[in-house]
Amino acid sequence: MRQFNTVSPNKRDTDKHQEKAQNSMPTSILEAFEYIVELAEDSNLDEEFFAKASVHINYAVDKLGLTPMQVTLLAIFVDRSEDNSILLSEIARYTGCRTTKMLRLSGDVEVLDSKHYLRSSRGRRSLSYRVPKEVLESLRSNNPFVYQPQPIADTPSFFDRFNLLMEEKRCNELSQEGLMERTLEMLSEIKDTIFVKELNLYGLGDNVAARDYMLLFIFMAHLFIENNDDNIRFNDIEQLYDEGRIPYRIKRELSTSSSFLFRYKLIENVNEDGMARADAFKLTDKAKNDILCEMSLQSIGKSEKDLIKADSLAEKKLIYNDVEQSQISELSSILSAERFAQVQSRLSDAGMRKGFCCLFYGAPGTGKTETVYQLARLTGRNIMRVDVDKIKSCWVGESEKNIKALFDRYRNICKSAKLAPILLFNEADAVLGVRMEGASKAVDKMENSIQNIILQEMEALDGIMIATTNLTTNLDKAFERRFLYKVRFEKPTVEARAEIWQGMLKGLNSHEAKTLAAKFDLSGGEIENIVRKHTVQAILSGVELIDLDKIIETCTQERISQGKAKRVGF
Repeated sequence: MRQFNTVSPNKRDTDKHQEKAQNSMPTSILEAFEYIVELAEDSNLDEEFFAKASVHINYAVDKLGLTPMQVTLLAIFVDRSEDNSILLSEIARYTGCRTTKMLRLSGDVEVLDSKHYLRSSRGRRSLSYRVPKEVLESLRSNNPFVYQPQPIADTPSFFDRFNLLMEEKRCNELSQEGLMERTLEMLSEIKDTIFVKELNLYGLGDNVAARDYMLLFIFMAHLFIENNDDNIRFNDIEQLYDEGRIPYRIKRELSTSSSFLFRYKLIENVNEDGMARADAFKLTDKAKNDILCEMSLQSIGKSEKDLIKADSLAEKKLIYNDVEQSQISELSSILSAERFAQVQSRLSDAGMRKGFCCLFYGAPGTGKTETVYQLARLTGRNIMRVDVDKIKSCWVGESEKNIKALFDRYRNICKSAKLAPILLFNEADAVLGVRMEGASKAVDKMENSIQNIILQEMEALDGIMIATTNLTTNLDKAFERRFLYKVRFEKPTVEARAEIWQGMLKGLNSHEAKTLAAKFDLSGGEIENIVRKHTVQAILSGVELIDLDKIIETCTQERISQGKAKRVGF
């Protein structure tokens, strides 16, 4: 009896197409990878798989100089390259291999890591991998990736490279042991520099224990060079060690000032109000001048770049209600150079904190930030402005480090400046809200940690900090206690709005100003926005006359754009 072939023509065509594709020479590494990955699924990476994929594997082997197994594993990793945390267990599930087989193949994975095709990340409970962007770019260009670190020629380039190594360390892509090995290799490249010769004079490379101190000193020097950090705490030092665990011996010797680095006067305790802090450290001037003399550190900690200069601020008339006016006038008097020195001296004599922390809060557009600018202009104080969102980082621990570095920089500027600048936390809603109780999410923990650091720094502040926020009811009580002056900025009254209208829009008569003030309960910022629009329209039309109906129309549009807002008046 004749048997009929039950396989459909479409299935036969597909199989023939796949067989032809498997046996045809690929035209690129990524094309070869595509077929390798397709055939590897549930294959157990057995001999049959390697036979089927031989054409594509051999092509990639010739191009990359890797073994067939290394090529196969790399292809599967590349297929998952959008994931920055690829686990070997995921590769095992995809290929149908037992986890024990993947562990047996871990030597090939380590080769890929050593050639920088992969970067490993060692977490507390797992080891994961990612494919670097530069590897993907090389493969896209149909070329093997060749890791070529730039040669280190001098001490500045050493610290540039050390900074990159610390980034890898923070991302768990480099262990402390690996950091030590790479550091020793770099030091050997610049053995004739003053930096290395001075380290050798102190015997910092003589044995294992001395090398531990050497790495700690280099790390502290890195914090100083990168962040102007003259206030290094244990939570900073934790970054140097795996899983943030400072060896007991090193922590005890730092706490008791008996460390090798203390004995040779390379580090010292931070001094606050005449008292040495056992948990805060800094490089000595001797270390900066002798060991880091090639780094041109004269300007570090003294730079006032990026400050808003007091003499660059334009005078601007602001309209306040009676309570606001009284508080702002008092602050303006206190922050004058002579009066502020007197007040700080009296507070210090009474054993009280010398720092001035002020909170300006209220609805948007009520003049909080502009008031800070005008206080700075009147008292001759520069402004160090902080935008909280810009110093937050996606890396765990980086946001906290950024906040701490910011306060360290402010302290250093205060030491060298004739007048302490104003530290302005503008739109600080993100850090002044109520802290999360029992926070479990990483983001919530980070927010709480940032808030705790700011609270601690406010306690130790010697200068002037002003925070502006739109918060009215959700202010954390711990922050509320630490603000000496709390100024609430209200929406302007009808009389104040009329005065603002006339002050901003020249040519507007008293009756028109009162009409606009009564008809729209706008803030000063909103009025300024409308006046700017009117000015632009006047320039475009060439007509400078005041058209009240046009202004009312612009006010209406402004209110619509702002969402729900109560209209009052006619």
